[in-house]
Amino acid sequence: MTDEEFEELFERYMARKRDEMRSKYDRVLPSGELIFNRFDKGRYLECGENSSVYDTSVVMGDVKIGDHVWVGPYTLLDGSSARLTIEDYVSIDSGVMIYTHDSTKNYVSGGVNPFEKGEVTIGSNTVIGSMCIISCGVSIGRHCAIGANSFVNGDIPDYSIAAGNPAKIIGKVIINEEGAVSFEYN
Repeated sequence: MTDEEFEELFERYMARKRDEMRSKYDRVLPSGELIFNRFDKGRYLECGENSSVYDTSVVMGDVKIGDHVWVGPYTLLDGSSARLTIEDYVSIDSGVMIYTHDSTKNYVSGGVNPFEKGEVTIGSNTVIGSMCIISCGVSIGRHCAIGANSFVNGDIPDYSIAAGNPAKIIGKVIINEEGAVSFEYN
């Protein structure tokens, strides 16, 4: 097969995949998402049952992902300096960046200060809103909701709603006996 034949075949394949995605799900996705299945990537990364990681997600180092986790597009899961644990039923929304290191003081000091390092844990039944940044050494509890565009640089206890830059607790998650969820804001 010549390069030209391959290019034509590939272009037809991509056009078909793009059309299928749009007609079936009303989505137009980056090309890699059409080729690589997000559930296959989850299995490749040895995530838990029914977890998915978009092709545009960068995953580095020691990252453990539980069951029923959705890792959205354009995310960064950095376990390069310490373990990053994401428990079950967690949504990591688009554009989230989670770090197990912080090089700021190293660069500001001209290399005098070492990189800061610390494990990060995201508790089960938690949503991390789009474009959040989670700093090293942070533990986010279970049943939490972290607002979009938040910078989380400290621990967040179970059943908390947190948002802002830096993130502050602004309310609590309430789950009644039947499992219905409500939010109570401060």
